[in-house]
Amino acid sequence: MGFRLLYVVAAVVGLWSGLTACDRSPEHRTTIAVVPKVDDASVAAAKAAALAARDTYGIAVRWDVSRNPTAESQAELIGKLVTAGVDGILLSCIDAADTGLRGAIDAAVEAGVAVGTFDSDCPNSGRSFYIGSDNAAAGILAAETVQALCEEGGRPAKGIGVFAGVEGDAAMQARIDAFLSVVPDTAALFWSGDVPSTGQTQVTDFLTDYAQLPVNGVVFLSSVPVIDGPGTIARLDSLCREAAGAAVFFDTSEPVVTFVRSMPHCAALRQDFEAMVSGGIERLLRVIRGEAVGETITYTPIEAVR
Repeated sequence: MGFRLLYVVAAVVGLWSGLTACDRSPEHRTTIAVVPKVDDASVAAAKAAALAARDTYGIAVRWDVSRNPTAESQAELIGKLVTAGVDGILLSCIDAADTGLRGAIDAAVEAGVAVGTFDSDCPNSGRSFYIGSDNAAAGILAAETVQALCEEGGRPAKGIGVFAGVEGDAAMQARIDAFLSVVPDTAALFWSGDVPSTGQTQVTDFLTDYAQLPVNGVVFLSSVPVIDGPGTIARLDSLCREAAGAAVFFDTSEPVVTFVRSMPHCAALRQDFEAMVSGGIERLLRVIRGEAVGETITYTPIEAVR
């Protein structure tokens, strides 16, 4: 009898342990990881929206950034988040074309983790949805804005330097292709690789080496070169203030907005990161509960501000 009782107790304990490991108890708190491409002033609004979701939905929210701005590093982070037991991942993809990153997304979904993308999509993966700017529309808006600013200053919309982020990033390429369809006569295109110091040097070198064109404006399709503020880039102030050249910035950090408002022919494009992240988390929760998310692609507003 003693042996049989011991066997029954052991079986019950084993069953309880299994239930605990699966974490199906009412005390389980849903955890969502928000993974941007970078962690700087350009995504401050996104971070604030992520943290606010904790109280809004009564969930745990993590803010995780890969150790390097590469698809490989981001894929590694996704694997760690799956191992950590998160219920959902809201991801801004560094390079949607990277097979390793797509594989990491698919592996996470296969493991039962809900995945959605924001800001930068990975459409050929197993992600449930994308929420963010229409990047082609953003490129056209940037082009039309620099055209208007150049006309305002009595200049043609050519001799323009275009500064982008990571070469191969699908979102960035969509912006560039759309921009060039409207303003094809650009002076040069630079890729910073989302490294601030590289982008800053590229801007200064362009304004120095191409001055004889003359340079009529600069367009930033990535916020990285001006992440420390436009005033930190040598010669940019001279282009905008003294030469009255046009400048269009992507995203609206406080230093960018301050710079734009102090210059005659400058503007910034504002993405709605709050809507991306709050809407993305709300959709992830639906996926986790097994509910329909509706449209798999949702575009959030983008506008030019001065």
